Amino acid sequence: MAGRRSTKKTPLKKHIRNIAMISLGSLVCTAGYLILITPNDLLAGGVWGVAAILNHYLPRIPMGAFLVILNIPLLLWGWNKLRLRFAVYTVYAILLQSALLILIEPYLPTYTANPLLACIFGGVLVGVGSGTVVRYHGSGGGTDVIGIILKSKYDISIGTISLIVNALIVFCAAFIFGFERAMYTMVNLFISARVFTQVLEGLNRKRNVMIISEHGDAIAERLLHEVGRGVTKLHGEGGYTRKNKDVLFCVVSRFELALLKEVIQQIDPQAFVCINETYEVLGSFPKHAALEALMSEEQQAAILDSGELPQMSIESEYDSEVNENQI
Repeated sequence: MAGRRSTKKTPLKKHIRNIAMISLGSLVCTAGYLILITPNDLLAGGVWGVAAILNHYLPRIPMGAFLVILNIPLLLWGWNKLRLRFAVYTVYAILLQSALLILIEPYLPTYTANPLLACIFGGVLVGVGSGTVVRYHGSGGGTDVIGIILKSKYDISIGTISLIVNALIVFCAAFIFGFERAMYTMVNLFISARVFTQVLEGLNRKRNVMIISEHGDAIAERLLHEVGRGVTKLHGEGGYTRKNKDVLFCVVSRFELALLKEVIQQIDPQAFVCINETYEVLGSFPKHAALEALMSEEQQAAILDSGELPQMSIESEYDSEVNENQI
């Protein structure tokens, strides 16, 4: 199909895993919405919020039906811009979420005792659910699809589109349910966005470190043997002093950061060090390299035999596989 990028065939095992996780994420998201958000007159973000507004004025039509109706023209509009896997998973997620909104609502309890708690934990559940769907290459449609289309034509980010849509939703909530509920909706949207990002990026973030020093070889040698991490060495020159400098680049876990700084401080207290957070590392990244570097072979073998710490524990399948541009 014109405009669609080709991708290598995904193994059936991964398709089954992705579908299962998308299903679980959709269930969590829908349950959070039905139990905590809608009973307290709050609105979700994106197309869910628009569907809830339409359902408020046309209660005879289920919200799940509005969810499908709103997404159909968006999917048709942007179909050629979507990867096939992403498109199929998105259609599945939309249909499943719409069906769940209709089918499980009579069987779920509702919580209305404390609106603040409802918007906090509702945001957590929606964030976890929607984040899981996107983490496994799907989407709930709506603003994601709009963002993909507008980004390809006008270079407008998906985040900007989402912000505009959510601002309109909060504005409508203020007039429909009152300003107090609109403020609760803002809290709910903020929490769900933060949790969504955390789920998508993962909890096991790394630190990338850039070290500028005149003693690069000595630092690199210590990092390789004591921290157990690979180091990339570049050659630089001071812009003011015109002196030759070694530029080292290294990625470590947060547990290894203290050891890395200690090594640098011992060799070159004047070294310039820049540390940034990295939420994903592609390729092989041993989790316990620092411990392995400091232990003898006998100690590693003993721990390996005990089953407590794999000698070369690699990142999870999701974290280490290439994060394809799913849109």
